[in-house]
Amino acid sequence: MDNDKLLKKIVRELLREECRPEALLILSKASEGQLKEFLTYYQEDKGNICCMVLDSIKIKLVESGQMEMGKDDWFGKPMW
Repeated sequence: MDNDKLLKKIVRELLREECRPEALLILSKASEGQLKEFLTYYQEDKGNICCMVLDSIKIKLVESGQMEMGKDDWFGKPMW
């Protein structure tokens, strides 16, 4: 299975439908190391940590100007 299909399968399994497009966009812009971290936590059955990895990647992408933070975005916002 190629990486894109694997990531789509994982995102479909872990996330609610409305979160999936943003998650896939984040993962498409992630570095190889970030993808490896995401996949490692998935393989360890740590879905909540996968979401935290998505948050972390999104924050870095916003800081570098590669993505913008929208008011209705699911990832990259502080939890408190």
